[in-house]
Amino acid sequence: MLDKSEGYKPTPQDKEIIKRTENMFGIARKARSEVTKLWREAEGLYQGNHWEGMNMPQFKNQITVDLIASAIDTMIPILSSRPPKIDIMSVTGDDRGSNIADTIQAFMDELWQIRDMQNILPEFLLDYLVYGTGIMKTHWNNVDDMPDCDIIDPFNFYVNPSATKLENAEWVCLASAMPVYEIKERFENGEYVKPMANLDKYSSTKIGTTNVGGEDKVQVTDTKGTETNYYEGFGKAMEDLEPRSLVIECYMRDPSKEYVINDDGKEEKKMKYPNGMRQVIVSNGVLLYDGKTKYPFFNKENHCPHPFPFVTIKNTGSPHSFWGKPEPKRLKSLNLAMDRISSQVMDNIHLTANPMWIVDETTGVENQITNKPAQVIRKKGAGNVTMQSPPSMPSYIFNFYQLLGDVFETVSGVNKATQGKEASNVTSGVQAQIYRQASTTKIDFKSRSVDQCISVLGTMWVAMFKHLGNQVKRVNYVGNDGITEPRDMIGVMFKDVDLMVRAKAGSMLPENRMFVENKILQLAQLGIVTDPEYIVENMEMPSKERLLQKIREEKEQAGQPPSPEQLGGSEDEIYETLMNDPELASKMQQ
Repeated sequence: MLDKSEGYKPTPQDKEIIKRTENMFGIARKARSEVTKLWREAEGLYQGNHWEGMNMPQFKNQITVDLIASAIDTMIPILSSRPPKIDIMSVTGDDRGSNIADTIQAFMDELWQIRDMQNILPEFLLDYLVYGTGIMKTHWNNVDDMPDCDIIDPFNFYVNPSATKLENAEWVCLASAMPVYEIKERFENGEYVKPMANLDKYSSTKIGTTNVGGEDKVQVTDTKGTETNYYEGFGKAMEDLEPRSLVIECYMRDPSKEYVINDDGKEEKKMKYPNGMRQVIVSNGVLLYDGKTKYPFFNKENHCPHPFPFVTIKNTGSPHSFWGKPEPKRLKSLNLAMDRISSQVMDNIHLTANPMWIVDETTGVENQITNKPAQVIRKKGAGNVTMQSPPSMPSYIFNFYQLLGDVFETVSGVNKATQGKEASNVTSGVQAQIYRQASTTKIDFKSRSVDQCISVLGTMWVAMFKHLGNQVKRVNYVGNDGITEPRDMIGVMFKDVDLMVRAKAGSMLPENRMFVENKILQLAQLGIVTDPEYIVENMEMPSKERLLQKIREEKEQAGQPPSPEQLGGSEDEIYETLMNDPELASKMQQ
């Protein structure tokens, strides 16, 4: 399948695992070939390429009503407008476990900000909606000694064909083009890896031909469509791309066992790979790594749903397939129909403004008609020169166009309410909340999937921190009394603490702020809610944090007993003050 590098002499066992890994990758790639074509089509639709493959004359209008991209770009802010609330819960239920859970909760809240997940998550959701499948890879960052994650290009991810989710997958492969110099730096056998050609099929780079200024050029575009370059030929394009090779990183379940000597000096049979998970890395016929994974603690004991260091999210589709359904595919026919109608209406408008002319052969008029305003056409013969206006568009065309728009809103789940457009019959915050909930049913369902995905990510991050964190970390824990308390911790100290991670249901959706504020104000007026800090926390106002800090400082000062100077100058004055204020007297006795 791949060319072997000179000078590299693998052992028979290495040859066997290299062949096995390449075969698994080849099987998964062939099984996913139809899905890959579907992704390319969905990708083009999102980028506005609605007229590809239609050989239409140049004088015909080709209007693109880009509703597919608009629907997806509307869903992403709705799904990511608020950071999810990841709750850390102690399973033990004792004070020590609860205290540790509170500390790690504060750490997770800070980690979400450190990793800039608020900006990374929309990229993850873009893959989820455009390709139907979003993929993240979790890993341990040795630089700052904290968990991390990366967005994985779906084109680089492969799974055994019979898998429907990672929980029942036998193996997964991550195939990506990597510069040869980086392979040499990262792996001991990297010096044997030679560059490969035609890697555009495996990476996030698309290479094709196009016509620019009347000349055929080689176009190199990344999958996201963010950068495009043009070259004279394939040779020039490949020269510009640095030497790369395809790196296949495979995680496979391997229950193999081996005999080891225990502490008593006796042989016993143990699993060769902890947690039964084996990692193999191959590039261009060279075995770069074969051994256990870095995360053998991804297991049921740590509440991880599967042992793979990946988090996936699926956009509905079939429960019998690993891959979800791309959003552009379900909206394709409706959007293309609206494109076609819009273009035909524009053709009619152009024809009305520039109608056809009927010229008799006996007029003597030749090449004089240009449709120039106030043009004078001189004829010499007896024939007539007349203007032939097209018939007007029938009204059912516009009714049908409106119907298509309504159906598009129904199928996509994006309507006036989700786009923030005015609803004339909504006059209160409670009505707005009810209207929003009724109009975002499909997006609410997607939010459940996102919350579950974030819950799995949080579970893996907590497991990593408990087993790999060796440096002292300081977090600011805010107690129920609103007082900030700095806490120092080392992750491995909590290795024996059983913790569970849950993402709050619906936390990724923006609540109607007017609805929430109205409820809190009503409860405050009834005297049920009396804590000013709670009220301010749930209000949107400028300088909110400064006001909260002032309220917390006043609470802290109110809890301290007054000084003797504040009670009076003499003993008699102090006695009289305390006699007149029993609450103050009881506070002084504390």
